Amino acid sequence: MKALQAMTRNVVCIREQDSLQVARDLMAEWDIRHLPVTQGRKLVGILSDRDILPYLSGNPNIDLTRRTVGETMSKRTIVCRPSDSITRIASMMSTHKIDCVPVVEDESGEIVGLVTSMDLVDLLKEREILDLSRMVP
Repeated sequence: MKALQAMTRNVVCIREQDSLQVARDLMAEWDIRHLPVTQGRKLVGILSDRDILPYLSGNPNIDLTRRTVGETMSKRTIVCRPSDSITRIASMMSTHKIDCVPVVEDESGEIVGLVTSMDLVDLLKEREILDLSRMVP
């Protein structure tokens, strides 16, 4: 199976100049843990709930509206291509201890999807259900 078949296609993205408050609100609204950071459709980084966590410590001196996504995001983003295998992507996640891998087009670097650890869990569940259905006479 390839990334193209497993990825989430409707990806909520954010811009570098947006505040962490905007990012936090988007994550809550869409019930997601990762926001690809883009300029246009080109991927420039990724922001996860773990990146925001240190700024949610309850410290009254920290204002999420004053810190930008660009100041907080991971800029060295591990990516894959639509044709990469799910096995390769799972290995990348394990090796780098990450929970998502953006899927980008070769030439443009344009984001076309996102493979998350939950996408992989859903694939395992689907496969088990399929295997069980084959065993029933």
